Amino acid sequence: MTVSAFVPIKKFSSSKERLSNVLDSIDRSKLAEQMAKHTIKTLFDSNICDSITIVTNDKDLRFINTVSYFTELPLNQALHEAIASKPDHDITLVMHADLPRINEKDLQKFKDSFTKTKISIISDLHKIGTNCLMYDSSLNFNLKFGEDSYALFIKEFESNELMHQEICLPSLQDDLDSEEDYFKLNQYING
Repeated sequence: MTVSAFVPIKKFSSSKERLSNVLDSIDRSKLAEQMAKHTIKTLFDSNICDSITIVTNDKDLRFINTVSYFTELPLNQALHEAIASKPDHDITLVMHADLPRINEKDLQKFKDSFTKTKISIISDLHKIGTNCLMYDSSLNFNLKFGEDSYALFIKEFESNELMHQEICLPSLQDDLDSEEDYFKLNQYING
């Protein structure tokens, strides 16, 4: 089973704008970079995937043990294009980079819970957004990352008669999308 991970990361200078009331642009950029490095390192160290592709609109963005796929397309189109450019894998994993509590143990649990007959989805804690998606690469459906993505993904799966399973792992559900998240996760962010 060959697993290819795809991690969308936009330019750090334009990241985390929802935190502009608590962090200036320089600190938001540093925070986005710190979280991305932590997520990528943890993903690599977990050994759950055979490759990691960063899908980005930053031509200069590079991480050790990854390849970068540059595109200026909107998020879902960019991911579809990047995934299609790497046809030699069995399983696709899409994971966001703003997961301060991510750890190797829970990544392994996520992989161990996967079955090729179902799409595995991890929402955020509020079941609004989608933090991780793992699925058999032969499945055909539209990616729905963005606002209200969890409900949109469930609707997409149901309309295409695709079986799915929700995976609850708080370390992969705790993301950084709001000021409330920032203050709650500050101990993980600042380490």
